[in-house]
Amino acid sequence: MSPVFLKIAGLLAIGMAVFGLLTGKVPAGTRGFKTNYYHRNENPFLFYGFIVIYLVIGMAVLVNSG
Repeated sequence: MSPVFLKIAGLLAIGMAVFGLLTGKVPAGTRGFKTNYYHRNENPFLFYGFIVIYLVIGMAVLVNSG
């Protein structure tokens, strides 16, 4: 894949994590055309779990985009 595309994808994943931390909700899959969210107050374990997943994936893609 193109290094530019990989950098954009990595930054997008990190941006989703930062956006989730700022808004208190993080997207976690879909059910049909409706996006499922985990909220900081309702389910903190899954909320912070997805934040970590997005950060790890984003950093791994950026490091390997070369």
